[in-house]
Amino acid sequence: MRNASDTVKEPGTFVRVATRTVAVSVFLLLVAGALVTSTGSGLAVPDWPLSYGKLMPPMVGGILYEHGHRLIAATVATMVGLQILVLGFGRTDRTTFRLGLGAFGAILAQAVLGGMTVLFLLPPAISSAHAGLAQIVFALTATIALRTSLLWGRFTAEASRAAADPAGLEKALRLALWAAGASYIQILLGAIVRHTGAGLAIPDWPLSFGKLVPTGPDWAAAGVLAHFVHRTFAWVVVALVVAAAISLRRMRRASSCFGPVSTIWLVLAAAQVTLGATSVWTAKAVAITSAHLAVGGLLWITGVLAAVLLARRKALTTAPATAGAPAGAPAPAPA
Repeated sequence: MRNASDTVKEPGTFVRVATRTVAVSVFLLLVAGALVTSTGSGLAVPDWPLSYGKLMPPMVGGILYEHGHRLIAATVATMVGLQILVLGFGRTDRTTFRLGLGAFGAILAQAVLGGMTVLFLLPPAISSAHAGLAQIVFALTATIALRTSLLWGRFTAEASRAAADPAGLEKALRLALWAAGASYIQILLGAIVRHTGAGLAIPDWPLSFGKLVPTGPDWAAAGVLAHFVHRTFAWVVVALVVAAAISLRRMRRASSCFGPVSTIWLVLAAAQVTLGATSVWTAKAVAITSAHLAVGGLLWITGVLAAVLLARRKALTTAPATAGAPAGAPAPAPA
């Protein structure tokens, strides 16, 4: 009996390259946005969708960052839209195609929020929502790139040969989802800190005004609460990432990719804490704060992809046997 997924054509080289290019481009767009906020160029161009009433203003000073960000955003949005055609003509599975539709809808909403941040003079709520939605677009496009990769096919084939512990997979998946969710919350908290100007509300690290916890007079300063919540919740994220990475590593017999992913996850967590501290020590140096945002995005996306892989492995482990299949035959792979 043929499984429904057998009718789906394995993505070709063009589809794999295209989806990977789109995901990388979205990440570069995040970096471009980080440079806009890190250089304080959010209102260097005061109008939208035009720039000083033109399609192409002089690329000098903050205009270079702000208008450059807009040009990159327009290019990437077009690429995300064209990706839908690539997925359709490439005969990818239904779930991947729907992710493509979702990514395009999200990046269009992202463009609208970007315009609103300018038209309403950078309100923190809209600016933070703009940052949060950008990470959703990144997650969607990265998941698409994973599902169309050669790794995805090898991962599926490997499931029929490698033993797996269902209880261990369940625990690892649960921890990965918690770690990814906490990473996303931390991204939102970081966006609030950036867009309320609270990046240096607490000027030292790891202490706060020379103490473990700010005292009465310290809380009176603007931005201290947001900054302290962000740096405190960072340790929650680190704890969850460490627990999830260790649990993932224990599942490496179920898939050869789980070990490397867990190592990358831990390295990114350490790098992110270091960059957060360094951004305070360097009084928010542009390169450091931009790298802090970029690595935060990578930390979040690693959690997302780890969860996707674990969910896939769990589905392959628990899939019911095909009717009429000989005893001991591997279960069919779900789409």
